[in-house]
Amino acid sequence: MSCINPMGDDDAVALTIPAKHRKFLRDLFEIARNGIQEELTQYPKQLKEPRRLHREEAVYEKLLAALDSGCIVPDRDVRDVLRDLAQIYDRENEYERVISEHEALQDLLGQLSGGESDVR
Repeated sequence: MSCINPMGDDDAVALTIPAKHRKFLRDLFEIARNGIQEELTQYPKQLKEPRRLHREEAVYEKLLAALDSGCIVPDRDVRDVLRDLAQIYDRENEYERVISEHEALQDLLGQLSGGESDVR
């Protein structure tokens, strides 16, 4: 797929995302965007950084469009928002704990199976 950047600034990137990941990402980006929109609508005067929220909202719109088009220009805002989202997601899902527990179970199963483990 050709990935053309009409603005001509940064390089556009063609995305190759499997369908199962595309659904997960779309749902995650929509939840994040909708949460931001809700904050902006319900608490406009209480927000300390509405500009930051508008920037993040625009990034989620850009990411959702990229899932449809298969192409995105990954500017600094996109990278920053994705990095922050990944850190939040990992923290909320206790990623480090889950990985550690998985490794412990896999190691034990491997020992009991003569070094072969079926856990993935």
